[in-house]
Amino acid sequence: MKKLFQYLSILLIFMSLNLNANSLFKEHKTKIISIDNNIATIKNFSDVKIGSSGVVIHNFDKKHSTIVAKAIVIDKNSDTATIRFVPFRDLKQDVLPVPKILPQIGDTAILNYLYNYALPITPNYQTYKIINKKHKNIKWLHPDLFAAKLFIDGNPAPTKKDFKKMCKDYNFSLLYFAINDKGNFVDCNSFKIIKQEQINTSGKIQFPFFTRIKDIKESWFSFGNSKITNYNDYYQSLIR
Repeated sequence: MKKLFQYLSILLIFMSLNLNANSLFKEHKTKIISIDNNIATIKNFSDVKIGSSGVVIHNFDKKHSTIVAKAIVIDKNSDTATIRFVPFRDLKQDVLPVPKILPQIGDTAILNYLYNYALPITPNYQTYKIINKKHKNIKWLHPDLFAAKLFIDGNPAPTKKDFKKMCKDYNFSLLYFAINDKGNFVDCNSFKIIKQEQINTSGKIQFPFFTRIKDIKESWFSFGNSKITNYNDYYQSLIR
């Protein structure tokens, strides 16, 4: 176990490099035009897809601002897009009060937020190498980080909840699932496919996905977790 944590520390140091690299998905900032309960209207951007997520920033003055909500794109037309507000709890601390500020007209919505990093879920090392070579402008979190958490928890079949917690803990918003010769970029907040491409997934399948951490076994104290028996069917069911 000590060696495992030493290995993770090395990976975390590597992750901290090149944080400002350009992403495949351009980040967009725009003002909120109108609000109706937890739904708002903003300017449309052609490269922002339904299911894309971001945050809403409220400015108190020229020097002070805070994130007041997450935002998920739920509809688009030629000129405007519709977003739905979701509570922002990523920075919640038990010892600090949670700001009770609702999004307002004129607040700034930032879309395609934290898309510069992505977690790749691939069936084998060959596919993992392909996507790393193809998308050099994305910083890929090594799947060992996620596998180590699953190993410690005794969880060989990750759920949406597990993926979302990983995104929250490591501060990123993009997942990549290589399934049946298709690469699916998936928003971690909405779990919607926002971009799809052809990718070669042939080769021997590793369970639960490609990782150098072996033998992720079910914990005796877990309930409902089981091993993945069909890689493609399992992950396809998560992102439908």
